Amino acid sequence: MKRFSKLVIKYRVVIIIITTLLTLVSGYFLKDLQINADITSYLPKSDPVVKLFDQIGEQYGGTLIALIALETDDIFNKETIEKINHLTQEYKKVEDVSYVTSITNVLDIKTDEEGTLQISRLIDEYDLPSTHEDLQELKDYILSKDMYRGRLVSEDAKATLIICCLQEGTDKMKTAGQMKEIIRNADVKEKVSYGGIPFQMMDISEIIQDDLKLLLPLVLLMIFISLLFAFRSLRGVLLPILSVVICTIWTLGLMSILKIPITAISNIIPVILIAIGSAYSIHVISKFNEDVVTEEDRVKQSEKALSEISIPVLLAAVTTMVGFVAFAFGSYLTMIREFGIFSGLGVFFALVISITFVPSVLSLLPVKRRISSSNEDDSKRKNGMARFMDKISEGVLKNEKAIIIGSAIIVLISIFGIPKIQRKVDMLDYFEPGTSIRLAEELLQSKFGGSIPIQILVKGDIQDPVVLKQMKKMEEFLKSQNVHNPQSVADLIEEMSYAMGGGKGIPDSKDKVSNLWFLLEGEDIMSQLVNPDKTEALIQATITTVDTKQVRKLVGAIEDYIGKTNTSEFSFTQTGMPLIYQHLDDSIILSQVQSLIIALILVFICLLILFRSFTGGLIGLAPIGFTLVIIFGFMGLSGIPLDIATVLVGSISIGIGIDYSIHFGTRFRREFKKAKTEREALEKTLETTGEAILINVITVMMGFLVLIFANLIPLRRFCILIAITMVGSGVGAVTLMPAIILLTKAGFVGSFKKFINKAKNHMKRS
Repeated sequence: MKRFSKLVIKYRVVIIIITTLLTLVSGYFLKDLQINADITSYLPKSDPVVKLFDQIGEQYGGTLIALIALETDDIFNKETIEKINHLTQEYKKVEDVSYVTSITNVLDIKTDEEGTLQISRLIDEYDLPSTHEDLQELKDYILSKDMYRGRLVSEDAKATLIICCLQEGTDKMKTAGQMKEIIRNADVKEKVSYGGIPFQMMDISEIIQDDLKLLLPLVLLMIFISLLFAFRSLRGVLLPILSVVICTIWTLGLMSILKIPITAISNIIPVILIAIGSAYSIHVISKFNEDVVTEEDRVKQSEKALSEISIPVLLAAVTTMVGFVAFAFGSYLTMIREFGIFSGLGVFFALVISITFVPSVLSLLPVKRRISSSNEDDSKRKNGMARFMDKISEGVLKNEKAIIIGSAIIVLISIFGIPKIQRKVDMLDYFEPGTSIRLAEELLQSKFGGSIPIQILVKGDIQDPVVLKQMKKMEEFLKSQNVHNPQSVADLIEEMSYAMGGGKGIPDSKDKVSNLWFLLEGEDIMSQLVNPDKTEALIQATITTVDTKQVRKLVGAIEDYIGKTNTSEFSFTQTGMPLIYQHLDDSIILSQVQSLIIALILVFICLLILFRSFTGGLIGLAPIGFTLVIIFGFMGLSGIPLDIATVLVGSISIGIGIDYSIHFGTRFRREFKKAKTEREALEKTLETTGEAILINVITVMMGFLVLIFANLIPLRRFCILIAITMVGSGVGAVTLMPAIILLTKAGFVGSFKKFINKAKNHMKRS
């Protein structure tokens, strides 16, 4: 590190120029950064559930539906019917929409006065009903049929749906935007609500952009205030901020170059880097302020300061990177792996900047003036900080047992909360109650059975009455499980049989089914329900909730039913969003466990290397172990669920929180070897590194607390937990860790026996 420090100071001007050029190049590519809010793309494409979901989407015209609900006092009026027809025709023209269904183009099956079966459109788009009598007759007919009531028209006739299915592999948010634009251009007087995952994606994308615009300036402002309070100098404020801005530009620029989009999780990378990345520069600046005191020896003093601070900063950054990179190996979700990789890279960039660019600039600046006693306010501030750290030192020395016992009690209380942790993967949970997207979903749930699609793939001879009857039984079973509006080709065959006077049911012979089927050939709806070979069919339905417990119960019940029903002649396979949500939930649990284990192991190895002691490694983990238990206990007791954002907290807490143990342990070992008493060693450590830790805790905590203003609810929960991490790990490093060291006489800091003898000799000489 001495050689490295000499090279940095020697080539400081070159380093500043190279850093500036790299920042300009990275900044240029920021214009191409994309946003991906597609929850279906977060699972790996190799996942069997995702494979089947995509396969069905390609074969049957798409699996994701966008719903437009029109509300008025009574939709059966001339103007509303005309508007529905106009919108239906316009949506058909949208390139990425595979099919559109509304009351003006839906298939209708009935017999005329002569008993002849008619298969036509429910409403003739070229001859729309206009008189009061025609509209009332249409209303009575639609509300009398299960095919339409509660599916396309609400039972109170005050709302109707236009259902658009999006083709697989298309830009869903772009298509959703086009659909909204059509509504705006149509001058719709009715109340319009947008439901379904494509519109949710669009809203999340807009929220991500709004959050970035709001949160980035806000987090910079909060860190500016914190640093100004701590350092009271321009260099102490501007250099950390400049360093984190640079590392953020480098990281996002690299994501743009590699075509890695911003997701609902990675949109907090800039906030994380700005909050965390400032820590390394803070420690470097504090060390330079402490060691670089004269203009004459400024170069040598700069080299010495950098060489001494580089190792703890390096190890602190490495352990933080470990916390993030653990997601790359321990997470099943693509978006969390990407978050871990690029957050880790961002921390690496912050490290590089803090030990190259920052000291290069510091070594060129005039030596910071010492605070003189003539400046009464500054003297009071310095003495006040010193007195505060001295009180902490005195408290630790006198109460190490009480500190450890108190920490153990807090841990025990927290442990009771851990089993109460709930899990959530509901995309609606991202939004505040009362927002347009939640109001739309509440409407869809109450009037149309929800918007979350579920599909059952059927394999066999679809024209066989046995298979069709089993499909109807499956639909009845789904209804018993609170699944709404199941629909399949079996319903069409049954409806035709009823219209022909054959009774409400599937015909008994295959010939009769074939005759009815012949009349359906060529209808658009058939391509959505049956494959061309008639060897596969789809049962489509919706659910109203993706509550984790209810989804697991539903998925399990369907799987049990399928297991008892499948034969060699036909088989059912479950797919759709409930199964995908369950896999998301499973992956969240897996990500939490694996990333925590990987992070703890890798961090422990780093501590072993640093302290060269197994005991030292365990003691170094104590503050973060203490913090983790508090975090998870708080989640259980406060009702904060484990979701796609809070699942990140554990490993991030390890990576960030362990920094304080590293800085404290490294400095305490150095002071322990030089000091005459335990008190002196602890006081010196707390007055220097302890003060830097305190500044860092406040700065990072304030930076993360900015997320409380985020529009996405999971990010708000995330910021609260990270703030607890900062306080817990910071306080633990300056109280719990030294208390354990002093109580156990841990040998990794030095020989306590020699230390005690040295203290006794000093007392004799005194």
